[in-house]
Amino acid sequence: MDRLGKLLPRVLAKQPRAGLVAEYRLRQAFRAVLGEALAGACETIEVRGSTVSVTTANPALAHQLRLDAEELMRRLNAESNLSRPVRSIRVRIGRPQRGRGE
Repeated sequence: MDRLGKLLPRVLAKQPRAGLVAEYRLRQAFRAVLGEALAGACETIEVRGSTVSVTTANPALAHQLRLDAEELMRRLNAESNLSRPVRSIRVRIGRPQRGRGE
């Protein structure tokens, strides 16, 4: 079973739509790292390349995410085990615009 766990990420990375699988895994890792309550306070979590963009209406949460960005990236990379690691986190305050892939 351990071998399958090591092989599966490489096989999935070569599949069409692999980006969607990677984004899903990263979102799940984000929830695991932050916890349901804090992750639920994030309006959007978007992944583009090696950048994670987070939008929250909570200014205190946005500030804390910016302060903890290095640790958050380290934990996301460890938790999600993606082939392309997260290299930056962008945090915005506000609500997402309607019609932008929600």
